[in-house]
Amino acid sequence: MFAVIAASSCVLYSDDRDRDCTHLGRTYRSGDIFPAGDGCNSCSCTDGEVACTLIGCDPGDAGVGDGAPAAACAPTLGCPAGPACNGLCCGAGERCNNGTCACGPNAACGANDGCEAAGPISQDQCGSICCGASGPCPQ
Repeated sequence: MFAVIAASSCVLYSDDRDRDCTHLGRTYRSGDIFPAGDGCNSCSCTDGEVACTLIGCDPGDAGVGDGAPAAACAPTLGCPAGPACNGLCCGAGERCNNGTCACGPNAACGANDGCEAAGPISQDQCGSICCGASGPCPQ
């Protein structure tokens, strides 16, 4: 009597692409940080999963507009680094200009760049020059 043994190997495939997230009807890319929609918490998207902070909200916070004049580039509405802008969070030093994040008169800074001021950061916390990965920051 003979026995036949079949050998097989199992190969596991992984999808190494980061998956997008959907929150409150908007789609975000993995790595994005965005307002939770309650006026004070923020959320992040990590490989298709949304995670939000759970801090208590002051009912007065929800009325704060994008980029309040007193601190135009300060974090607002749950954004950790810059102001909320059209449902997204701007980077540090960026301002919300007609629903689009901007660094001074230019577009928002790219990945690994920051929006810095040529001199001391002013009371409104706004910068005007993208620097870091794309070039040295002013000192």
